[in-house]
Amino acid sequence: SNERMTAGMIDQVILPVGETLAGLNAPLLRSLLDHKLAVGRAIGGVALAHRFIKKSDATPKDLRRPGNDPRLDVRQALGKTLLEIGTLDPHKTLKLATRWIKGASPRLQTTALFFLPGLAPIFQAEVADLLRPLDQCQELEVRATLVEALISIAREGMSGAVLVLLSDWCEESDPNAWVICRTLSASWASKHPSEVKSILQALQMKTGETIHISKAKKALKRHGLDL
Repeated sequence: SNERMTAGMIDQVILPVGETLAGLNAPLLRSLLDHKLAVGRAIGGVALAHRFIKKSDATPKDLRRPGNDPRLDVRQALGKTLLEIGTLDPHKTLKLATRWIKGASPRLQTTALFFLPGLAPIFQAEVADLLRPLDQCQELEVRATLVEALISIAREGMSGAVLVLLSDWCEESDPNAWVICRTLSASWASKHPSEVKSILQALQMKTGETIHISKAKKALKRHGLDL
């Protein structure tokens, strides 16, 4: 079967199998990256990620293949792995994320966004700089993953940095209301009433009362913040 892998399958099967296979050296694992089934490529990517971080016989070129896979679930498996183990060598992981975020591939940008939140506590300024231009990305997959990354970072105690970023985006000539409002629609934002109100007011001055702003206010009200 080549059906889409669920989050449960990735967590309970792909990640542990890949970690187990990481006992093999990188040259033996590379053949998995050509597997006709997504599950095989996902396992290969997970195993090589472990080798990349822990043993250094896997290269950025090895990870680029699963990181740029046509299947989102293959990229999710790689991203989850680097989220879990990337802080074992944070400088190497940040260098990889920087290369992918600044590159031209939306798939690689999406993969990097899966694990970038894990680096935020160590490299808060660097992560913010990497995220800053992405609100203008036209790729829906990148924007959706950007929102998830911002929410994750805010929930990990760095809400202030996220609010600053959202506020800066509101000052752009054509702010991305979709990204800003979806990020503010999560429960973390209800704990920051004055900042959220200021951001939404600034956004409304630029765009008018759009459906994105209306939906954000409704979501915040469900979380206990009535604006």
